[in-house]
Amino acid sequence: MDLFFFNPGCEIEVAADKAVYSLPKYPAMLERDLSVLPMCFARKGDCVLISKTKDVDFLSFWRERFQCEFIGEEDRGLTAREFDFFRPWGISPRILRVGEKYKFSSVYHNSPIGRWMSEHKLLFSRATSVDFFEKLVQQYGYDSKLFPINDDLFPPQKQLFPSQKQYFPSKSELPCIAKTMDEAAVFLRARSDGAVFKAIFGSSGRGVRILKNSQMTPNLDNWLRSIIKTQGAVECEHLFDKIADFSMHYDIVDGMAKFVGVSTFATSETGAYIGSRVGRLDSVPGFDAETAHRLSDLHVKVLNDSIYAKKYCGPLGIDCMVYRQGDQTKINPCIEINCRYSMGRLSMQIAELVDAEADFYVFPKNAAPFKGCRKPEFSNGKLVGGFLPLTPSDTEMFSAGVLVI
Repeated sequence: MDLFFFNPGCEIEVAADKAVYSLPKYPAMLERDLSVLPMCFARKGDCVLISKTKDVDFLSFWRERFQCEFIGEEDRGLTAREFDFFRPWGISPRILRVGEKYKFSSVYHNSPIGRWMSEHKLLFSRATSVDFFEKLVQQYGYDSKLFPINDDLFPPQKQLFPSQKQYFPSKSELPCIAKTMDEAAVFLRARSDGAVFKAIFGSSGRGVRILKNSQMTPNLDNWLRSIIKTQGAVECEHLFDKIADFSMHYDIVDGMAKFVGVSTFATSETGAYIGSRVGRLDSVPGFDAETAHRLSDLHVKVLNDSIYAKKYCGPLGIDCMVYRQGDQTKINPCIEINCRYSMGRLSMQIAELVDAEADFYVFPKNAAPFKGCRKPEFSNGKLVGGFLPLTPSDTEMFSAGVLVI
């Protein structure tokens, strides 16, 4: 019996590096309104720690589906139980401190995440993702082809640009870390067609500036100086002509990475997460199951020799991209690494409940994009039509759900 807890602000908590920490308003509301979402990962008998809700019909429906238990912090028996493992959305000094209120087995306490360690902060740093990408290049020569591609596996009709094969970025297009304002300015001047700057600690589009030219504006200058001052550095990326985003998902268990699957997702122009396609890979041009298999093999080789395997256990996702360069389709195999659960991983889980093309969304309640949609329709226990809510009806600001296309 495991205990699940939704804390989507884990990266912010890690950056703060405080066991006692109050979340900013936005992530605090996400944590409260979407607290039930870990139910999608729970197994029979597991418990999900949720915020108060009066929507008993919602809880009854999903309790029957997932065979899990929903409990609130006010539950008097909560601190008396002994759980096998603590499974927050992502580890942080704050959330592992929260976990100290509850009883867990020795297996959890002796695991790499049984207590917060200073090395854990590196797991969430985009600088560590950059280092991972560099090791891919150094060890496997990704300045050339993705793999020794067999034309029988990748016939011309499967390719976005039939005369070309798939490649990774060149070494000159790899990301780098700027520790000073001068280094960031030099990077920007060298890229007339644009650049991307990211805070070292951040996720889901937070702490990102996307530039389509090389102009250093006063606002950008102030933002860069602030990030470098507060976080010690900023990540600098080449701006690619993106075709589609996708994530490669893994489980780290006993110091080894295991490939779980692929999810596709959409982002806004600023890089913020919008939603994920449920259970489909063919929406990514120039990318198929064979490519995913070979890419996962290479990810696993580097992961198994990394800090992720040595100091962590649990879910991990690597965000990637298919992009256009001239008349070629290429793959960026590591935009960033999310050392936690993710909405993409969640969309893979709920695919088992859906028997149709569908999308998973998180949205502000005042947007109400699915207000006029049909109620969920099921056939043989699977969703085949309409909109299926994944959050109670009485959330304050955010909701989530699955829409059949």
